[in-house]
Amino acid sequence: MVGMNCEICGREIKGKGFKIVVEGSEMTVCSSCKQYGSERKPSIASQQGARRVVLRKKRSSTKIEFQDELIENYHLIVRKEREKRGWSQEQLAKKIQEKESLIKKIENAEITPEPEVIEKLEKLFNIKLREQIPEIKIEGKGKILSPTLGDIVVVKKKKK
Repeated sequence: MVGMNCEICGREIKGKGFKIVVEGSEMTVCSSCKQYGSERKPSIASQQGARRVVLRKKRSSTKIEFQDELIENYHLIVRKEREKRGWSQEQLAKKIQEKESLIKKIENAEITPEPEVIEKLEKLFNIKLREQIPEIKIEGKGKILSPTLGDIVVVKKKKK
């Protein structure tokens, strides 16, 4: 029969070994590593099957969403498109049913136009003034995350 190895230090366990609980996970360890955990039974939530469910839940709480964001030089593009067609700011304003002062502020990058105005300009000029930026949202309960044993342990197998 092959002897068991300690799940913390990797040394071969002489005898039966000790069952301890470290951060909710039950481990079989040697006598020198039993100090790193408690010798109580793990809760139902920390047993193998339930632990997998919890891990899946944690993974799904990190979401990548795409958000439309105005491109950096939108004001220059609007001016260039207007001038390319030979329109005045007043003519452009009438075409999209907005005030001339709004067009001036957009072209001088004094304001960030409302999404409705951006949409009208994109449609009129047949251009894109927005791009999709990935936004990663991590949902948590305000906990300070600290590394667990599983985050830092590297298991090396002994050659026979």
